[in-house]
Formats: sequence, structure tokens, C-alpha cells
Amino acid sequence: MKKIKYQNKTIAYTVSKARIKNFYITIENGEVVIKAPWYATAGQIQNVVEEKRDWIMRKLEEYKVSPRKAKEYADGERFQILGESYYLNIYYKDINNAILNVENGKIVVILPLDYAEEDNTEQIKKMLDKMYYMVAEREVEQAFEKIRKMVGLAPEEYRIRKVKSVWGSCSSNKKITINQNLAMYSRKALEYVVLHETCHLKYMNHSKKFWEMVEKYMPDYKEAEKELKR
Repeated sequence: MKKIKYQNKTIAYTVSKARIKNFYITIENGEVVIKAPWYATAGQIQNVVEEKRDWIMRKLEEYKVSPRKAKEYADGERFQILGESYYLNIYYKDINNAILNVENGKIVVILPLDYAEEDNTEQIKKMLDKMYYMVAEREVEQAFEKIRKMVGLAPEEYRIRKVKSVWGSCSSNKKITINQNLAMYSRKALEYVVLHETCHLKYMNHSKKFWEMVEKYMPDYKEAEKELKR
């Protein structure tokens, strides 16, 4: 774990390297995680932390006031689908296989009676993960088609994955990855991420021209960014 001093405080952070082009900073369970390109030096990483130290300290303070509570996948818990809130309802019936339905503002999970005395957290979590993937699969495909018609660009290949630290990425060979957890957010936010990564097909950076291109096709993109930061 690395550390820097800031206003009589110490910012401790861990580094995770990957085949990416940009630096990303996240707060995970109250800890600062820097995701960096595989070739980044320790000095470059420290410079990024120094530049973002005000933002990091603000986010750490926000976490102390309102830490993100891990989902328990319990009956009555709320989950988001495309920006709308749904209650999780869990039932047990005389059936052979588990079922999940989304209806009338509810995510209804029906489990076999044999499961009633067991801890079904992992089973329910897997079912919801599959649901989010299926929603993302449908919505992302529609978003790429919409953006293609607007911008005139589309990746040769894209994939949907559950990843921790980024909403989307565009590799050097122009392959795009979209985070399946975007299925929790509004269509506007999801379309913003698809547009953002599509613009990287032309500009593999976050230059002024890149942001001008994003704003051209989505003038209010900052509202989507705010939603994703929440």
C-alpha cells in the first residue's frame, strides 16, 4: 500500500494495473484504489494521486458520512433497474427450479420449498446478476444502434461484463467493453457510456476534441455523469 501526505493527513492507496490507457480512481469499502495502465511507473501513479487529492479527500469524507451498504439480497430490499426502484420479494413454492420475474415494481424470486431452510444469498445474487446481464444485453445493443445512426461509428466488437472500477472501456484494437451494472441506471446514463466509448473509436484520449464530440451528440452528458457518480 502506497501513501502520500495531504493537509496533515495521509492518503493510503492500492494500485491495480491492467491493459487500459487511462487512470481511474475509486473508493472501495472506504479504501482508495488506483487502476492504472500496465506500463505506468510509480512516479506517474503518484502524480495522478497528487493531482486528484482534493477529490479523493472529498470522496473519503462522503464515504464516512454515508458508506455504501453491501446488498444482503433479502426479502423487501430495493434494487434499481434502468433507474427505477424495485422491491425484492422472495417466495417458496413446490417447484423444481428457481424462477425470477420482474412485474409491478417488484423483482419476484420463487425458490423450491427444499431451499426454505437454507441460506440462499448466493443463489439469489446469481439470479439477479443474470437478470442485470440480460437487461444490459438488450439495452446496450439498442444504444449502440442508436449511437451508430447518430455518430456514424460503431465498434467491430463489443462485450458486456461485470467489472468493478469502470463503466466502459475501449481497447487499443477498438474493442469496447460495457459494464453490465449499467442496467441499474437510467437509459440516458447507459447511452452516455456507449456514446463515450464510441467517441474513443475516433479519439483514444480525453482531449478537448473528444469532449467536444461527446457534447455535440449529447449536450447534457454531465447530467448522466452525475447520475453515475451517485
